[in-house]
Amino acid sequence: MKTEKIAISLDLINRHNQEPNRNRYESRYFWEELYRLIAAAGFSAIEIPYEPVWQFGGRSGVPMNRYCVNTKYGDAAGYLAQLQASGIDRVAGVTFDPNLFMRNDSLDFYFGASGHFAGEGLDHAADLGADYFAISPSPFHGRVAQYHPDLTDKMETFTTRTVELLSGLAAKAEARGVSLVLRSEYWSLFGGKRLAPFYDALPASIKLDVDTANLFVSGISAPDFIAAHSGRIGCVHLTDTDFVDTGEVWKTPNPEHPSGRATQVFRDPGSGSVNLAQIVRQLDSLGYEGPVTASARQTRDPFRAVLRTRALLNQITK
Repeated sequence: MKTEKIAISLDLINRHNQEPNRNRYESRYFWEELYRLIAAAGFSAIEIPYEPVWQFGGRSGVPMNRYCVNTKYGDAAGYLAQLQASGIDRVAGVTFDPNLFMRNDSLDFYFGASGHFAGEGLDHAADLGADYFAISPSPFHGRVAQYHPDLTDKMETFTTRTVELLSGLAAKAEARGVSLVLRSEYWSLFGGKRLAPFYDALPASIKLDVDTANLFVSGISAPDFIAAHSGRIGCVHLTDTDFVDTGEVWKTPNPEHPSGRATQVFRDPGSGSVNLAQIVRQLDSLGYEGPVTASARQTRDPFRAVLRTRALLNQITK
């Protein structure tokens, strides 16, 4: 695997729960310095989490959606020019999750808002020349159940409407030359072993995201998952964890931050229990040449995490 092709996700900056502080990460200078540091650590590509929340209230220093990028750089081309001046050659992918729009008991609101902003995110990915647009198939299970305590009765309707939403996005993605990829998150309504039957109902053009930490928490062997779906892998996320879900944390409203436990789900790549070297070797043996992105989600020290990730990649891709 060629390390120069491996991107790093900007999800290493936690915009919601921890450092860096708000005044810093809402400023353009913070991100432009970060790009240079990412490039200095040997990464020439980034992944961007698409977050509509930064559109509301004019927080345009956070480069996580079209509004913010257009406000600060004029358009996607202007943003790409700034990245390239900082040593970043390309945007490998854009990710999207619909948690923001599960906020009341109206499924019409949820699917309407999710569909609109997912379409915006997909257009943004195309404008940036991204390889993939990776979308979470649902909000957190616990968040859905919080507003829909009758979820069991609504599950068939929710599934049907999700398939329709993703099918429409798949057609748009094909037209725009972007690969639509389904994220395999353990907390989703369609996570873990629930993913396979749901995935079978989707158009063949939709690919799968191999997220190594999420598979680990779900109790699914990443090598087995890769072997079973080798023909439909759209991207790989090298993520790490030590977390074992012994109490159905995946069903809680905020499963990324388990309540009552002095822990967090994700670890910096190389500092958890996922055998990332084995996974990279398997991908190489299968001749996989698609997108690979390293993610230090929830890191407590983003700048050290960039270097830790580079040190790991240097070690496992020799």
